[in-house]
Amino acid sequence: MRRFLTYLSGIVVALVAPTTLQAKDEQMLDLANTRGCFICHQVAADNRGGKPLAPSYQEVAVRYRDNQQAFDQLLDRVIHGTAYRDQKWEGKVAMRFMPPNVNVSREEAAALVRWIIDLDVDQKTVARLQKHDNMLRLSSLSGCNICHRVEPVSESRVVPLAPSFREIAGRYQANANAKSELVDSVLKGTQGGTRMWHNVNMRFMPPNVNVRKEDAASLVDWILSLETKGLAKHARVPAQRPVKKP
Repeated sequence: MRRFLTYLSGIVVALVAPTTLQAKDEQMLDLANTRGCFICHQVAADNRGGKPLAPSYQEVAVRYRDNQQAFDQLLDRVIHGTAYRDQKWEGKVAMRFMPPNVNVSREEAAALVRWIIDLDVDQKTVARLQKHDNMLRLSSLSGCNICHRVEPVSESRVVPLAPSFREIAGRYQANANAKSELVDSVLKGTQGGTRMWHNVNMRFMPPNVNVRKEDAASLVDWILSLETKGLAKHARVPAQRPVKKP
């Protein structure tokens, strides 16, 4: 077990390249959403619409904080589900049992479980994570994640379709007109304009017909607020296409 936890610490470091706690929370939340956890779980409890499908991350953190077996128990539940087992949340959630998550690797599940157990549950942190979670959902519903990721591609041999949200935040952090330019790009696309990102696959951004103007503004505000510490230099300033001399 000790050897596995040592291995896990290395996985968490690899998954969480940015050094700040905020960036770590955001990256783990992004991983949870990418692997489908958001379908049933939220950051904090919200009973306004009746019983939730599943407990929130905050509720899980509070319940298991002092449980010495929490890591092993939760990891097993994520990977194998809870059908035909004792239901820890019976009567409090709408789902009868938790299905196994076939979209997550053991290493990713372990990192997510460790993050949830150690999650800071103070209201300020919860509010920040709820906003981040809401924006992740909005970006998914608006189709943004078809081309964009939150985190930059880590493998140099992989050319992404479009820049990541953090790369966009890094590039525009000193631009006074960043919000208006980015909202315009989202709504109208960039075809016919200056190509800003030569290190991605797409030559231009098509207009997003699925997003309202106010939602585009909210998404841009969120993107520009993302942590940019730890970004590689090439992620802050896109590579420029060499100019061929006549």
